[in-house]
Amino acid sequence: MALPAFLLKVGAEQPLIEELWEYFVDTYVNGEAVYENLDMGGLFSVQTLVIGVFLGLAIAAIASVVNKQINGAFVTTLLESKCHSPESAKTLPELDSAHLLLVRWGLCRGVNLRRVVRCREEEEYIAECRKKEEEYAKMRETNPKLPKSFTPPAFRVLPDAHHFYIPDDLKFTAETKFDRRGNSIIGVVVFSVIIFIAFIAVMVFLPQLMSLVDQLVGMLK
Repeated sequence: MALPAFLLKVGAEQPLIEELWEYFVDTYVNGEAVYENLDMGGLFSVQTLVIGVFLGLAIAAIASVVNKQINGAFVTTLLESKCHSPESAKTLPELDSAHLLLVRWGLCRGVNLRRVVRCREEEEYIAECRKKEEEYAKMRETNPKLPKSFTPPAFRVLPDAHHFYIPDDLKFTAETKFDRRGNSIIGVVVFSVIIFIAFIAVMVFLPQLMSLVDQLVGMLK
């Protein structure tokens, strides 16, 4: 049986690992396959789906660890600092967290962190807007020509100046949602390696699997 071409080039200038990777890509990723009974545009569409699934799993694992480690550390800092009410809320500099870019983005534009973290100034602004809306509704009763609704400008969070806290009723949710135990860098590395090995295995056996499906579809026609 003839050996694969990459095994014959061990002594070549190109590193073996690079040769192995090129062989894998050329054979199982870029390789073209045509099936008589499957109208799928060849193997490419299936390969793209498989690559997308495994890539999505790897990205999700990394994002989960980053979220738990960085945002989780900030949530822990808030809880340990007893920031449980508007009166005890603190700014990022006061919490020694002003350097955490992910936290700054999560407080200003994110959704995940803001589900448990409250901003004192934002709540004051919302209360003020509600009061203005009530006053505006009374004004429209005497002057119907005014616009139907009062639309205040969106609130802008200033992470270095505004104060943040976690309400007592959200303390358990915050501790559970941002629990950092079991979410380490080593864990995501191990998970990524497992995902990579599984990806290689699936890509290697995918052509045989698709050929079998093609034959079964042909028998049913």
